[in-house]
Amino acid sequence: MPIYEYHCAACGRDFELLVRRETLVTCPKCAGRKVERLMSLPARTAGGSPTTDFSKLGPPSGGGCHGGGCGCH
Repeated sequence: MPIYEYHCAACGRDFELLVRRETLVTCPKCAGRKVERLMSLPARTAGGSPTTDFSKLGPPSGGGCHGGGCGCH
């Protein structure tokens, strides 16, 4: 299940959402349904290494935005 970034045309908010096939995407701020999926930038390694082992990162810590609900986007 991929996480996509969206832009709401009604209120102008950008947000992230974990999307399943049957998910109806609506803006978490205004419940608007006129949203546009944005182009996401791929992750890059900071050290310039072509391969990075992300398995050592572990699960996300508590307090993350979990779908853009924190208002940081």
